[in-house]
Amino acid sequence: MISIKKYLKRCSILILALLLITVLVYGQEVKTACEESGFTRNTSYEQMMEYLQKVQASSTEMLLGIFGKSIEGREQPYAIFSRPMVTYPWQAVATGKPVVVLAANVHGGEQTLRESNLILIRELATKGTEANKLLDNLVIIMVPSINVDGSVLRSRGNDQNVDMNRDYMKLEQPELANYVKNIILTWSPHLFVDGHNGGSPPYNICHQGPSNAASDPQLTLLCDEEIFPYINNRMHKDGYKAWYYTGGDSLRWQTGGFDPRIGRNYGGFINSVAILFESPGQTMEDGVKSGIVAYKATLEYAAKNPDRLKQVVEKARRETVEWGQKAIGDIPVEMKYAPEDYKVTYEIVSGRGAERKAVTITNAELIKKPIVVKTRPRPYAYILEMRAYKAVEMLKRHNIVIEVLQKDTELPVEAYIMTDIKRASEYDHPAAATVTVADTMAKRTMIFPKGTYIIRTGQVMGRVVTHLLEPETDDNVIRWNTLDAILPSLGRTQSDIPPEERPVAVTPPVTPTRQPQPQTQQRRGPAPVIPIFKLMIPTPLPTRILEY
Repeated sequence: MISIKKYLKRCSILILALLLITVLVYGQEVKTACEESGFTRNTSYEQMMEYLQKVQASSTEMLLGIFGKSIEGREQPYAIFSRPMVTYPWQAVATGKPVVVLAANVHGGEQTLRESNLILIRELATKGTEANKLLDNLVIIMVPSINVDGSVLRSRGNDQNVDMNRDYMKLEQPELANYVKNIILTWSPHLFVDGHNGGSPPYNICHQGPSNAASDPQLTLLCDEEIFPYINNRMHKDGYKAWYYTGGDSLRWQTGGFDPRIGRNYGGFINSVAILFESPGQTMEDGVKSGIVAYKATLEYAAKNPDRLKQVVEKARRETVEWGQKAIGDIPVEMKYAPEDYKVTYEIVSGRGAERKAVTITNAELIKKPIVVKTRPRPYAYILEMRAYKAVEMLKRHNIVIEVLQKDTELPVEAYIMTDIKRASEYDHPAAATVTVADTMAKRTMIFPKGTYIIRTGQVMGRVVTHLLEPETDDNVIRWNTLDAILPSLGRTQSDIPPEERPVAVTPPVTPTRQPQPQTQQRRGPAPVIPIFKLMIPTPLPTRILEY
């Protein structure tokens, strides 16, 4: 017989052994389907949701949530990481730490960085890992799959075959509207990353920051001068390469577009550091693992430079509000790209098959510098009549503060005179409207009735306000058909009439009793003004915030 003491000791050893085996087995189970396949296939939607739940169940460092549902009813997951844990955005603000969002898969078929995001979620949730240590210095929101329907369909677009990375200004697609409203605009990240598949070999990650002239240039400079060099060096240490999106030749490197409807540019408009990651063609394993390194490098930069990151972002937000409140400065409404003021060195791949090799290009141009072509003065506020409710609905989707007049009010305003309108198919709009306006404004004093909408530019979303309500920008409420019912009618415009049908100008005869006068073409009736009125000077207004 053994003593009770020895018996208890053996039981304790057995229990510890069983617990260790359980932990090891469970640890082996908490892997993505991609990892389990040896990086030969992607994790399915169902496997992703099961994996996230398992990671959540194994950690006290993670909160798993759902920020919306897709058109087909699939849940869109996200995870919150911080130490101490936060559950609401106001708590994140109270910590004083930078808020960082790492997202992927807005294009459904682009799943490499989705896999990177999922694996990094496990590392963040596991105590003692390099990633987990970052929770002391950051609030991190992980969004592995924005376009959950597209990931199942393995299509670029969503269930409606719409490219959601061109929907950031319209926010018409439910999945993207959920992401922007419940993640980006709710948590107000200082920095967020959008993960894609694209770019050019021999690079493992291609990146780019905001590049529209209407966003604060300091956001872009922070990317170019500090964040990207940090990522590039971190990638190099792990045997990977990183450089700008998208591709080059022996003379110049071209970068991605500047339209604000694209995620990283929209980030600049809302005064965040927004970064695009693209994973070029490579093995799945290299793509996933290099993506983890790039994501982690971004977190490391933010953790090591919290004050710098916050200072740049908060300055952009503060200035946006101040400029609107004072009605100062100009709004870029037209821009183009030009070469940067410096030359760059990069690699391209030449040859085919066994002859493919990386070639270093030196003293080349980087086509990325935004040049303003045309501006308009910033107003204190825009005024929309009650019939412009569709435009107001678009503004609401951006959490823009909208006010309503509480009594009839007389105001001096300016409005654009529309000289032409053309319609053409653009993305999912079969008749997107592009207007041409006169250089001079129609100035008048008008009485605006109670219920009229007032949208001040002096708010954090002021850059989005001005871009949506200036009729000459690339993404505005006119372009996306929200004002079709109340735009002035020009009839059959000159541009619509074939040259052979256009009337020939006839010089009127000169009578002997009357000296000839300069002939000016005058339009009968009032000028056809666009019903977006601009209040140019700070003015007290009898308004109330519209609740929605």
